[in-house]
Amino acid sequence: MSTTDWLRLCGDYLFARLRVDPRDERGLTTTEVAVITFLLVGAAIVVLGIIYTAAQNNANNIPDPQAPVGG
Repeated sequence: MSTTDWLRLCGDYLFARLRVDPRDERGLTTTEVAVITFLLVGAAIVVLGIIYTAAQNNANNIPDPQAPVGG
């Protein structure tokens, strides 16, 4: 039995044990989905801002090359 089959079997067991139909769409309203999506997009914007700031700081800390002094 592969890992995927085992995970599917465990999921099916839990759904049957808790009497939950995974194909049933009742309980999740459009508003909840919109709020969750809004929060995920907000979190992604914050993470991208942090990455952008870190990249910009690293780029600004690159030293300027000095021309060799010939003699």
